[in-house]
Formats: sequence, C-alpha cells, structure tokens
Amino acid sequence: MNVVSNTSPIIFLSKIEALDLLPQCFDKIFIPQAVAKELRDLLLPDYIECTEISIAGANFVLGALDSTCNLHAGELEAMVLAQEIQANYVIMDDRLARRKAQSKGLKTIGTIGVLLLAYQQQFISTSEIEEYLTALTQTHGMYISPKILKIVLKSIQNNT
Repeated sequence: MNVVSNTSPIIFLSKIEALDLLPQCFDKIFIPQAVAKELRDLLLPDYIECTEISIAGANFVLGALDSTCNLHAGELEAMVLAQEIQANYVIMDDRLARRKAQSKGLKTIGTIGVLLLAYQQQFISTSEIEEYLTALTQTHGMYISPKILKIVLKSIQNNT
C-alpha cells in the first residue's frame, strides 16, 4: 500500500516518536517537495521519499494557491502527488483538506487513523495507543473532536 503524507501527520508522529509506524503500516511513503520544505529541520528517515509533482500538477497548485481555496501548498501538492502516483491513501489531518481530497476521489487517513491501523495490525498495544493519544492531545496540542476521540476509544476498548 502506497501513501502520500502531508506535513502535520509527519510532525505529530515524530513528536510522539511513532514515525516508524509508517513503514510498518505502508509499503511506500511519499511526500511532495512542498511538504519537505514545510518540514524544514526535521531529519526525515530514508523510508520517506520526497517526490516531485508534474508540471501540470505544479500549475494546478499555483492556480489553487491564487484562488480562495484556503489550503496550503503542502496539502495541495500531497493531493496532486497522491493522484499522480495513484496512492492508496493521502495522510492529512486538516478537515478542509481531507474534504477536498475526498472530493477528488482520494481516500484519506489522518494521524489518528495511522495509530488505529498500527493498533489493528498489532504493531502497538492498547496502552501504547492510549499513551500516543494522550501525548498528542495534552502535550503536543493536536485537536481531536470529542466525537472522534470517543469513537477511537470505543474501538480500542472493544478489541481488548
């Protein structure tokens, strides 16, 4: 399974020291150049491949940035790259970006979805996913709606 990631999932997974879950859950992880630029000083592991989007894709991104789409270059390039390489998923957390990606026919998953996938595939335990969720929300400032958090916790509790 191939995925393209936006910036925030890589940052959040890195902050909770769970970035290594990506190659456990997915065969190949790609990021576009705009995401690499947004990650600036974060040292990326070799399994995250920075890939250029096409000229047509770059022109689309430039046009979208000039419009009132309210998305960042990283989000737009991630969507374009996901389409161009026919990725199974695009990993992004922002709700507006996810809706736009879904409207383009892309399947989305977020940071929490990656943790759930790792949990379901038994790469992490119940206590580990709970610790990750706590760290994301209480230490690193990730907003998870109460509704989504309730669904995630119920899903974890049903598997124990």
